[in-house]
Amino acid sequence: MSNNYFLPLISAAVCSAAVSPVLASTGENNTKRSSRLIEEVMVTAQKREENSQDIPIMISAFSADKLDAMGVESTADLQRITPGLTFTYTYGYTVIYMRGIGTDAFLPNADPSIATYIDGINIGPSQGKQDTLGPVERVEVLKGPQGTLFGRNATGGAINIITQAPPDEFVGSLKTELGNYNAESYQLFLGTPITSSLGTTLSLFKSHQDLYGRNEVNGQPGPMRADFGEGARLKVQWDPADEITVMLTASYHNQFTSNSLSQENTRPAPIFAGGVEADEPDRVWHNNKLGGNSTLNTLYGAVIEWRPGPLDIKFLYSENDADVDEAHYDLDSTEQSQAYFYSADQFNYQKTYELQFLSNEDTWLAEHVEWVAGLYRLEGEGGFGSLYLTLNPVGFGSNVIGLPDLLNPLIGPIINNTQDVVLGNGGILTTESNSIFAQATWHLSERIDLTGGIRYQEETRGITNSYLDVVNPLAGNPPNAYFKSGDQSQNIRLSNFSAPDLEDNTVSPRLAAQYFVNDNFQVFASAQRGYKSPTYNIVNFFTNPDPVDREEATAFELGFKSDLLDGTLRLNSALFKTQIKGLLTAIVAIPSGGIVSFRNAGEAEIEGAEVDFQWQPLPEWNPGLAVSGGATYLDAYYTDYPDGAGFDDTTGLYFGADSLVGDTARDFSGNRIVRTPRFTSSLSLNQFFSAGAIGNFEFGLDYYYNSGYNTTPQNSPHFEQDQYELWDGRVSYFYDPFGLQLTAFVKNAKDKDYYQSILQQDFGRTVTLAPPQLYGIRLKWDFDTLL
Repeated sequence: MSNNYFLPLISAAVCSAAVSPVLASTGENNTKRSSRLIEEVMVTAQKREENSQDIPIMISAFSADKLDAMGVESTADLQRITPGLTFTYTYGYTVIYMRGIGTDAFLPNADPSIATYIDGINIGPSQGKQDTLGPVERVEVLKGPQGTLFGRNATGGAINIITQAPPDEFVGSLKTELGNYNAESYQLFLGTPITSSLGTTLSLFKSHQDLYGRNEVNGQPGPMRADFGEGARLKVQWDPADEITVMLTASYHNQFTSNSLSQENTRPAPIFAGGVEADEPDRVWHNNKLGGNSTLNTLYGAVIEWRPGPLDIKFLYSENDADVDEAHYDLDSTEQSQAYFYSADQFNYQKTYELQFLSNEDTWLAEHVEWVAGLYRLEGEGGFGSLYLTLNPVGFGSNVIGLPDLLNPLIGPIINNTQDVVLGNGGILTTESNSIFAQATWHLSERIDLTGGIRYQEETRGITNSYLDVVNPLAGNPPNAYFKSGDQSQNIRLSNFSAPDLEDNTVSPRLAAQYFVNDNFQVFASAQRGYKSPTYNIVNFFTNPDPVDREEATAFELGFKSDLLDGTLRLNSALFKTQIKGLLTAIVAIPSGGIVSFRNAGEAEIEGAEVDFQWQPLPEWNPGLAVSGGATYLDAYYTDYPDGAGFDDTTGLYFGADSLVGDTARDFSGNRIVRTPRFTSSLSLNQFFSAGAIGNFEFGLDYYYNSGYNTTPQNSPHFEQDQYELWDGRVSYFYDPFGLQLTAFVKNAKDKDYYQSILQQDFGRTVTLAPPQLYGIRLKWDFDTLL
């Protein structure tokens, strides 16, 4: 039996043996300073600040120091330290699964299953999602449906990011990172009081890097464009009176990403790509069209808190806009001109309003009950003003009849000079959602708490601007400039599609009970339900928009949280079961009529167990040593999925109830849920020690194991991600008098190949490898220490 089998089991065994909370630094004697992994983190998972160990929710909470100690720079990095959480990508969209709940549907009309919040503001779906964390106070990963307090589209959980608030005195830091692939990033953070009642923080960042591969077309360099990102975040806090706080936030994020949209065709479809030679997954792709998207995210928000006495009142307002002004994708992912997507007018815009009423220590019966209630409204609009699919009949036909690659020099000029067939399409989804919610925790006795909550939501969704155009072939082959201009004067309108509005009402309840055996050990049980909103297929080239039903997740959980061994071991664990109705999935297929089709996958069921821990094994002899980690086991299956759609492994042709080639739907019942590994685990070791006047040192080592998963509901063996392991390491040097931290790091130290994206579509299996071995140095300077 291989060592690869024993490593995850060893990790799980360590998890079940030990875990740790927080020992603070023992003062001025740096030799007794604790590891940065050992800390207490307050969370707002229930809309009020609480100790993470006191609430009946399995939650992973990380402070800024802990994230830095573990080398976490983006939300995608959280999967390395949060077993059960997976980040993958589809056509540039971030696809998040937690505990087996997620959706492989994408586009602006596909709501996520894991809600993401920044400073209490929901971030909608988008290509190039706001990913860089920057300076934060903490990050909370809430597991299981969070529909009662976090509302719509949190059927799998929520990621709650809290950025740093304006400080009482000036703080400032500069962080620079240099790495292989010509990677450079810079972050500047400033925080200062302006007056006794006014303060602000400002964060600026910029980054760029080469792609993790190269593009070759007929032996020559193909179209490529390096990734870059830049952004800013501003927070202003005003305290006009002791009982009033006003927080204003604004952020800007501009980026171009190409890595997840540059793909290799490693298994060409036998018919639609019959004349194409398979690529080796070697980071050399052969795309005759550029792959990538350019995204601009802007966010404005306001949080007003009023504490008039026996009640706290909070109002939150936000405007969140994500504009993708260009998105390219070579659909066939080959050197030949066959099929290509281009969009110059893709967006997702939403406004949110939330009014909260919270009990406080002066509220009537405060010693017996804590509660929160509120109203929430969302107004959203998103989709494609224009989306173009180009098909080259000669290039497409040459592969259908299987002309070999050796003829490419002869037919290439013919293909390149052949007029493309260009189809134009659009679709804008509008959303109006209103809800009312309440949750209360009753302290029935010194050791028993009971929490109950409910949310009622009404939602209306409509679709506009749905059409099919064909570009006038007499106008010539339109360049990208034509697409980007949005000039439709050359278009011939073939169809205007329409569909009635969708009306949906839901009730999301939650019930939890806690028994505190003592101050350091609690047992909890909970039941909760969450919903994902119904939507439309907005990319419809040949049919009216089809509605997709809502998704419903009902979860049950039994667990415990404990602080053991005199507070040096924190051990939390849970068993859970989730039943899902209408699980949303997606497929990309031209013969389906809609190109990208969303559909409900019937019913699914997930049973699982997880454990997480922090452990300080030698608190007296070596307080700088800490071990943390966790493991998640998932048994996740479709229990009722009789009308599955996919691609035949032999012919590569699309099958389903809407197949244009007559291949009917197939039964996927009993198949494993996509993108859901059976077992994941992580283990992190951190050692801090002082070298006296020279400074301080910190060593970190991380291990992550993923047992692998399938990326298609039909569970085709050709679309599997095999098991993989990742090793990361860091060495940091601190010189506190100057506020300096210098870190040398390596990620994916063993240069393991695994996939960031595996796609099944008409032209075969197209893939993007995840980042290879990355290494570099990071310098952080807290320059306020010199003032």
